Formats: sequence, structure tokens, C-alpha cells
Amino acid sequence: MWINNKPLYLFGGKLRMDYSYTSPELENEYFQGRNRSGFTLLANNYNLGTLTLPIVFEGKDSHDAALKKSKFENEAFGRSDIIIGDGFMYFAFLESIGEASFPSGQLIEVTYVFKGIRHGRYREVKKNTVYCESTLPRTDCILEVTVGKNGTNYFVGTVKFPEVKKGEKITVDGINKRILVNGGPNANRAEWKAFPSLVPGLNNVTCKDLLTVGYYPVYF
Repeated sequence: MWINNKPLYLFGGKLRMDYSYTSPELENEYFQGRNRSGFTLLANNYNLGTLTLPIVFEGKDSHDAALKKSKFENEAFGRSDIIIGDGFMYFAFLESIGEASFPSGQLIEVTYVFKGIRHGRYREVKKNTVYCESTLPRTDCILEVTVGKNGTNYFVGTVKFPEVKKGEKITVDGINKRILVNGGPNANRAEWKAFPSLVPGLNNVTCKDLLTVGYYPVYF
């Protein structure tokens, strides 16, 4: 197991094999007429999945094991990127720390529960037609472009720029929710209702110039 590009053994920890990931819970809204066989699906949404990680920490003595456990918890606090043995990665945050048990004087065993999203490695494609490998309905993405000529009403995906100049480098970052022009924040130059995202399969992203599209594929 790795957390934020750091191997678990740096914290004296070993992941037990009975770890688990529970897929996101689904929420559906629908209408069904009284005593009717048909129904209309009004909305369907999903929440974060649950990653349950039982970890054993080993130290020279009980104090050393407790110190290593505490250092791991400091690393896990807040948003993390986790890799475990199932071939996937997880954007997650620590939701709870279980009660510790002590198999011996040098060992501490604890179960950690994270909430998060299963994902793959970052993909980057230089084209305006992109095949998205995700299975979740929407995938946040980053769009980057260099403006080819002066113009008005210039679209970068779902974001419109009323005026642009040749050579400007525009970044519409749907992952971190920011808009950059020539590397600096410049959201006041743009108009939008939603940041761009990709759907599973083929996507045609709106822009007059060649885009660089980056995203993490995300999975149920």
C-alpha cells in the first residue's frame, strides 16, 4: 500500500489482506403512477465509495509502534491518494479511526475507514475528440489551449471567453475548479455555468484550436 506516494512500510505498517472497497451508494428519484407498471426516472446520483483498511503497525516497542501509527494518521488526515493491491488508486479522505488492539508489545492493529473515489492514472490527450475510459457518469477534466488568433466568443469546452488574443494560454481546470490565463488566475474574463467534464466513451470538446485534455479515469 502507498499513501500520497509514500509506501506504508515507512510508517512501520502492513496492510492486512481483508481490506475492502464498497462501491458508491446510489440515490434515485422516480415517479410511478398508482398501480402502474411503468415508471419515470427523474434523477440518479451517487455518493462516495467506502475504503476499509485494516493495518498492523510494528515498532521496537509499544511506544515506537504508537509513534509510527500517529505519523501515518498525520499523513492520512485530509485528502489523500491511496494505492492498494487491487490495481486501482483512490482519491479519499479519512472518515474514522477504529479502536486499536495490541496483538503483542510491538504490534498495534487498527482499522481505518476512508471515503473516496476509485480512479486510474492520469491521462493526457492532445486532440478535441477524446475517448474517456471512466465508468462513472461524469469525469472532471482539465482543458488547455493556446489561442490561434484574436477573436470573440471563444469556447474552451463549456466556458466562454468574450474576447481572446493570439498566443494566450488558457487553462480551464475542472478538477481543481479554476481558470487560468497565461498561468495566472483570470476567472473574471470567462463566462460559464459548469466546469467541463467527460462522459464514458467518445467526447467531442468544443474549441476552435487544438486542446490538451487531461483527466483521471474514475470507476464504480
